[in-house]
Amino acid sequence: MPPVRPRKFWLVADAELIIHGATEPDATVTIGGRPIKLNPDGTFRFQMAFPDGLIDYPIMAVAVDGEQNRSIHMKFTRETPERRTNTKEEAVLEWMS
Repeated sequence: MPPVRPRKFWLVADAELIIHGATEPDATVTIGGRPIKLNPDGTFRFQMAFPDGLIDYPIMAVAVDGEQNRSIHMKFTRETPERRTNTKEEAVLEWMS
């Protein structure tokens, strides 16, 4: 029987959340109370880590004159039922020990 040799085997995986949209270019937009920079055409894109749990994001746009507003309330849930992972560095250390 051949000798058992250690293996440098690893896996990492994660997720990101991207919220994108558009409004009037001179409006003010907030996501979760944080101001979001608009592109010249009024589009926007917000990217963040997406960890396990609930992410609750009210999105608000206010017209430049402050007289009108629009809102969307989004909720996102992530669940990782199983995680058996290690990084490349951890695999090398495991292999060396």
